[in-house]
Amino acid sequence: MRVVEVSPKNRYVKVLVESEEDLWTLKTLLRPGDLVEGWTTRDVAGRLGGEKERRSIVVKLRVEGVEFQPFTGKLRIFGVVVEGPEEYGVRGKHHSMVVAPGHVIRLERMEGWSEKAVERMKSSGPKGKALIVSVDYDEYALGLLSAHGFKVLLEESSGLPGKGDPRREEAVEEYVDRVAKAIVEATREDVRVVVVTGPGHLKHVVVEKLRGSAPALKIYVDEASMGGVSGLREALRRPGILESLREFSVVEAEGVLEEFMGLVVREPERVAYGLEDVRSVALIGALRHVVVLDSTISSLDDNVRADADMILSKAEEVKAGITIVPEDSPPGERIKRLGGIIAILRYPVPLEARRLSG
Repeated sequence: MRVVEVSPKNRYVKVLVESEEDLWTLKTLLRPGDLVEGWTTRDVAGRLGGEKERRSIVVKLRVEGVEFQPFTGKLRIFGVVVEGPEEYGVRGKHHSMVVAPGHVIRLERMEGWSEKAVERMKSSGPKGKALIVSVDYDEYALGLLSAHGFKVLLEESSGLPGKGDPRREEAVEEYVDRVAKAIVEATREDVRVVVVTGPGHLKHVVVEKLRGSAPALKIYVDEASMGGVSGLREALRRPGILESLREFSVVEAEGVLEEFMGLVVREPERVAYGLEDVRSVALIGALRHVVVLDSTISSLDDNVRADADMILSKAEEVKAGITIVPEDSPPGERIKRLGGIIAILRYPVPLEARRLSG
């Protein structure tokens, strides 16, 4: 996002929202009690006491909650109006403000925004999206991956005749054309990388067709045991995918989670999970990588939010990796069951030492 203005002592920051990634950044930064000022729409009484009408007005909200739906391009901020046009009587009323790319909003925090928060605003911006394709002779599926989520775009069966059917070869060519066309259509969603996976040789045929029709696309090929949505899920855990899509937090979280689960069995003193456990190892500087849910760092519970903020600050001090993932993503669902936060440690920390530090 573009930082338009910063007040002395960072009391308020005015920003221009430019992308969905900016909305995601705001989702993770805003917390209850912050003030957000911007244009919004609201049903208000007519000037002559007539029927209510929809008007665009500028209001300042005291934040009570924030909701972001991936791929909708909108962030909804819930709160109470603390400033607004007197003639419409909106002050003191509950309201939800919708923020989208192109909107300018002013963010105010009573104690001032930290330099780290302002830097996150400045560094936020589009990282592009990746399209994952999983194809075999029975079915194919397309999935869109971004820094804030994973979405299945399309799943279709091949409808191919049996191997002994004389029409089989022609039908396979038509099927490959159909898959390639669907991929090209999907890349209009700001897709910068395409990863084609699946068993056997068919994926290479699809890639060859794709490179002929869309030579500018950056295409990777990787293995999966099947096509369709199941193949997409498998692809997210493949090393080749992780290498190609390192920038995307959902994929990065999958990789850290897999390592975490392996260490739980082999070296349990090298991992921590849950706020209390991760907090204790953060205090002694043992963090190597932290994965935390967006809902944990923006919790309505002051104690939860304070612990999460402290952990992330300690992680930054020791240059540990930090990955923030949506609660409703595949890795997010697993991390939620582990207490909303997990960590891989730089060295083993016995349980007794953790109790002492906590």
